[in-house]
Amino acid sequence: AMTGKIFRSMLAACGLVLVLGMLLSFYGFSRQMERQNEQQLSRQLILAAAGVEAEGRAYLEHLSDPQSRLTWIDPTGAVLYDTAAPAEAMENHAQREEVRLALLYGLGRSTRYSETLLEKTVYHARRLADGSVLRISYTHATAAAQALGLFGPLCVVVALSMVLAFLLSKRLARRIVRPLGTLDLD
Repeated sequence: AMTGKIFRSMLAACGLVLVLGMLLSFYGFSRQMERQNEQQLSRQLILAAAGVEAEGRAYLEHLSDPQSRLTWIDPTGAVLYDTAAPAEAMENHAQREEVRLALLYGLGRSTRYSETLLEKTVYHARRLADGSVLRISYTHATAAAQALGLFGPLCVVVALSMVLAFLLSKRLARRIVRPLGTLDLD
């Protein structure tokens, strides 16, 4: 009875530590990746802005990066060029948060979530010397979608870890209780 209680307590503690450790590790890894993506997006925008200021539309027409999307917007919000869609088919972008901020302050940033697709799109915008705005965007899976993608491998790791914890807890519980069984109570 005592061996069973000690065993269950140790197994529960191991399981709790394992799950909490994995959750904290995943959260930290996810945040670190987001920071790196943001920095890379910002650097790409600086380079693209220099290219557009030097060569205009010709610079954008020669780009082919499927990871990020560039949109060139005039000061009124009309789309001049977009690397992913025909500009004439796009609505006015003057009220988009990142564009509005770039027009006012020179730089703008916003994030939009798609709950149905479990995606997050990050936008960075920069006002160019002529008053137009260049915006770059990058779409990636949300933390929830990433967690769902890792669910299978995480289950395997948890299962293997719990088997190991089971074996060690059982052995340790017996070692703890064994001296108590040899006591002469008289």
